[in-house]
Amino acid sequence: MRVVEIADRRQAALDLLVHYVRVVDDPRRVDEWPDLFTDQAEYLVITRENHERGLPIAVIRDDSKDRIRDRLVIIKEFWGAGGRSEDRHYNFAWPRHIVGPVWVEVQESGEAVLGAHVMVWGTGQIGGAPLLLAVGEYRDIVVFADGVARFKTKTVILDNPVLQDVFVYPL
Repeated sequence: MRVVEIADRRQAALDLLVHYVRVVDDPRRVDEWPDLFTDQAEYLVITRENHERGLPIAVIRDDSKDRIRDRLVIIKEFWGAGGRSEDRHYNFAWPRHIVGPVWVEVQESGEAVLGAHVMVWGTGQIGGAPLLLAVGEYRDIVVFADGVARFKTKTVILDNPVLQDVFVYPL
């Protein structure tokens, strides 16, 4: 692979991560979330302990884009993202992802391995102190088709053994 192609893929993977964070940090944009994944994608949230021990037990395992879309239905119809506040089933919070440093390794196959440290905070719309929801890292596989970067796998490895609050939302 040429150096220019590698640099373009690195930048496209970084741009995808930035787009991801902007979408998941704004409940009004949650409809865009599934479009960031391939059709055969996997979204996985797992504790570090289970990941390092090779245990398949995950907090969240959406093993297809259809399941990722199902999560969106749960978010919108049950949890009320973007809906009327009186219909919500929880204390509405704006998530805030703090991401970095980020690293990208383009593989011989053309896929990119994307990694980053991540902290997710929830900030209440009506007062209250921010709540730390999750700390961990992303380990993702990004693929490129028709000039578009998408997640083949999005893995969130949690340093905290239990999510602190609403975890139906994308981390």
